[in-house]
Amino acid sequence: MGVPSPRVRCGPVELRLVTPRAAHQLFALARDPAVSRQLQWEPHASVDDSLTYIHDSLALWTSGRAWMPGIFDHEREQLVGCTSISGIDRTNRRAEVGTWIGTAFQGAGYNRPTKAALATFAFEHLELERLEFLTRVDNPRSVAAMRGVPGIREEGVLASRIRVGDEGHDAIMFALLAADWRAADWPDVQVDGASQGDDAG
Repeated sequence: MGVPSPRVRCGPVELRLVTPRAAHQLFALARDPAVSRQLQWEPHASVDDSLTYIHDSLALWTSGRAWMPGIFDHEREQLVGCTSISGIDRTNRRAEVGTWIGTAFQGAGYNRPTKAALATFAFEHLELERLEFLTRVDNPRSVAAMRGVPGIREEGVLASRIRVGDEGHDAIMFALLAADWRAADWPDVQVDGASQGDDAG
């Protein structure tokens, strides 16, 4: 992995690494406590926090440990959230997937094309065999969305699997296997390369 960093497009969505040019858009989304409440990071307190995330995302991609792109509405050039393929385990050909959408953009149809783009890239380009999704049991909207994913396996509840501060939360483990992935069940996806130095978006 390393370079080039990909651009993956599906429907209205384009996944690509966030660069400093979009730091203020990222901050506008990530400073909202309603976004991070179900996740494991604190709301961004300043644009510097967003710039740190951007820097870390590039370093993780360059080192081959994770791909953490922004979710852009490519027609509007608007960042609407972020997603990730993280904890990449080459030996076992598996990784973890996480996604968040800014409050103002939730329910607007970005979730499904984002998952299609991620899965296509993970299975066809990273050559992974298993993607894992952890969803808190007290997030019924996300649980329902995961249960609607074609080919998804629901593998059970893990007690106190996700910690937020001093509190542990039970989570459902979902898995999508390359063997169960059928591109025909998903919207079309286009993958293009982009150089590491590209400062778009």
